[in-house]
Amino acid sequence: MSSMDEQPKHDDLKKKKRRFSIIPKDDPNQATRIRRFFSASAAYALNLGLSYAAYVWGMMDWQAIAGFLVLIPAINIILYIIFRTGLNLKFRDPSLTIIQMCAAILVTMYGMYFANEARGILLLVYILILIFGIYKLNTRSFLYISTFTLVTYGIDIALLNHFRSDSINLNVEYLQFLVLSLILVAFSVIGGHISSLRRNLRISRAELEKSLAIIKEMSIHDDLTGVYNRRHLMELLEHEHHRISRGGARFSVAMLDIDHFKSVNDTHGHLTGDEVLKAVSDVIRSSLRSADFCGRYGGEEFLLVMTQTNINGALLCAERIRSTIEQNRFPNMGVDFRVTVSLGVTEYTGKEDIPTMIARADKALYCAKESGRNRVESNNAA
Repeated sequence: MSSMDEQPKHDDLKKKKRRFSIIPKDDPNQATRIRRFFSASAAYALNLGLSYAAYVWGMMDWQAIAGFLVLIPAINIILYIIFRTGLNLKFRDPSLTIIQMCAAILVTMYGMYFANEARGILLLVYILILIFGIYKLNTRSFLYISTFTLVTYGIDIALLNHFRSDSINLNVEYLQFLVLSLILVAFSVIGGHISSLRRNLRISRAELEKSLAIIKEMSIHDDLTGVYNRRHLMELLEHEHHRISRGGARFSVAMLDIDHFKSVNDTHGHLTGDEVLKAVSDVIRSSLRSADFCGRYGGEEFLLVMTQTNINGALLCAERIRSTIEQNRFPNMGVDFRVTVSLGVTEYTGKEDIPTMIARADKALYCAKESGRNRVESNNAA
C-alpha cells in the first residue's frame, strides 16, 4: 500500500515541475511584463558588449567591466525573481518601470565614472533607458526620471573632479550636462505625450469594444421585450438544426401567441400592450432552461426552442408557461384584468427543414386557438 500511496505523490511532484516555465502561461499580463523585462535585459547585454569594446580600445577602465559583470546579473536575477514570484503585483505599477529605469541609470552612472573619453558616447544610453518608459510613464514621471539622471551624472562629475581630476575636462562635462538636460526635458515632454496618446488609444479601444458589444446585443435582441429578435432567433434555430442533424438527437419548438392581444391594445392602449409583452417574455425566459432559447417571432407571437427535449417534455414546459402567465397579475389594470396565451408544440423529426417544422407548430397553435384559446396543442409529424 505504501508504494501505491507514494506513486500519486511522485506524479504530483512531476506535474509541479512541468508547470514551471520561464514565462508564465497562466497569466498573460505577467507574461507581457516579463517579456518587457527581458527586452531591458537585452539592452543591458548590449551595453556590456559596447563597454567591453571601449575597454579593448583603451577608452574605459577594467573596473567598469568587472563591476558590470557583478551588477548586471545581480540586478536582473533579483528583478526576475520579483516578477516570477508575483511580488511585483503588490506595487502600483506591476511592470516596475521606474524601478527598472533607476537601476539602469545607476549602472550607467557607475560605468560613466570609469569611461574616460567615452563618457560622452555613453550619454546616449540615457536616451535608451528613457525609451523604456514610453510604455507607462507620463510627462511628470519622465521629468522625475530625468532629474534623477541629471543628479547621478552630476554626482559622477563631482566624484571625478575630486578623485580623478586629471582625467576630466570640467568645461566639456558642463557642456555635456547642459546638452543632456535640454535633451532629457525635450524627451520627457515628447515621451509623456506619446505615452498619453497610447493610454488614450487604449481607453478608446476599450470603449469601442464596449460600444461594439452593446451594438451587437442591440442587433440580436428585441428592443421591447429583451428576448432575441426574429433574425437572430432563426440563426440560432438553424444552428441547432445543423447540430441535431449531425448528431441524430431531437429538439422541440413551441409557437406562443397572446390571446386577444388586439383588444388589449384597443381597450387599454399600446402602453398596456407593451407591458403585457414584457410580462409574457419575462415568464418565458424564467421558465426555460439555460440551454433553451426564445425570441419574438412577430407582433404578439414568440417562438420557443427547447433543446434536447422530446414532445412530452416540451408539452410539460409549454403548459407550465401557460399556467404561469394565466396566474400573472397586473395591479395597475385592476383585479379583473387577465392575460392568457395559446401554444402550439411540435418536435423536430430529423428529416425536415426549419420552415416545415415551424409551419407544423403554427398549425398546432391555430388548433389551440380554434379550441377555445388558453391551451396547449401539439402537432407532431408522423
